[in-house]
Amino acid sequence: MAEECVSSIRAAEDGTIVHRSQHDLRDETNLSTSVLIALNSGLGYDLENGDTVVFDHIDLDALDELFQPVNGTPREGRVTFPVDQYEVTVTAAGEITIVER
Repeated sequence: MAEECVSSIRAAEDGTIVHRSQHDLRDETNLSTSVLIALNSGLGYDLENGDTVVFDHIDLDALDELFQPVNGTPREGRVTFPVDQYEVTVTAAGEITIVER
């Protein structure tokens, strides 16, 4: 599994912690995998022992399909979902933003 994403962590103006990653849309890695990598390596979220299982909040296969091009036309949009104390937003452009709620 390639970890081809650019990550950064910074404090937002209101004091919450924000993690941003850019999923490489040209890479063979699924978008959902990049989300899991961002949670795990970016914030140290324990995917196996967290308070909540990520799959309880979002269907990762559906996330991968949501932004796939339709008839060669790129999709637009974003989806936001909670994971424990975090709010995760993923865009069609591959931007992953994680905010502490």
